[in-house]
Amino acid sequence: MFSSEKSSLHLDQELWSQFRGGDADAFSNLMRRYARLLFRYGSRLTPNTDLVKDCIQDVYFDLWEHRSSINQTASVKPYLFKALRLRIFREQGKWSRFENLEDEMPFSVEFSVENQLIDEQQMAENKEKLEKVLNTLPKRQKEILYLKFYEELNHDDIAKVMNMNRQSVYNLLHEAILRLRKNWHTSCSYTALFLTLGAFIASIL
Repeated sequence: MFSSEKSSLHLDQELWSQFRGGDADAFSNLMRRYARLLFRYGSRLTPNTDLVKDCIQDVYFDLWEHRSSINQTASVKPYLFKALRLRIFREQGKWSRFENLEDEMPFSVEFSVENQLIDEQQMAENKEKLEKVLNTLPKRQKEILYLKFYEELNHDDIAKVMNMNRQSVYNLLHEAILRLRKNWHTSCSYTALFLTLGAFIASIL
C-alpha cells in the first residue's frame, strides 16, 4: 500500500474514532470526505438522484444518532458504501418483498467507460466497443467491477459492501473477466481487449 493510501486510511480511522466520541468537527470532516463518493456510488444503483441524496443524509443522521454504539471500523469507505447500499434498497419501494434485490439492481456502467478501463489515448476508438461489452454483464458483475477498479476496494471490502463472502467476490470477478473476454472477442480483436483493460485484468488473474 502506498504511503498516501496509508495516511488516508489512518486519517479515516482517526476521524472515525473522534466522531464516535462525539466530536462534531470530526463527523463533519468525514461527511465532506465521503459525500461525493457516496453520491457517485448511489447514482449507479438508482437514477433517482434525489433519493440518493436523501439516503446519504439518512445514513449520516443514523451514524450521528448511534455514534456511541457504533464499533471502530478498519476501513470507513466500505462501511459507508454498505450502509448507503442497504438504505437505497430499503427506500426504493418498487420491488416486491419476495423478489431478489440483488438481481434487480439497475447498475450503471458508465463509470468504467469514461474513466477507469480505457486509456486516454485509446478512448475515442474503443469507448463504444467497450461500453457494449460491459452492458452484456449481469448487474452484480458490473457493480463488483466498479467497486474493484473504480473505487479501488479490495476483495474483503467488496465482500462487506455487497454482503458476500470473499470467495464469492473472487468468483464474480473471475466470471466477469471471462464474460468480457468472450464478448469482446466477438466484437473486435482479442488483443484490443488486453490493450484496453490491461492492468485490471492482470490484477485479477
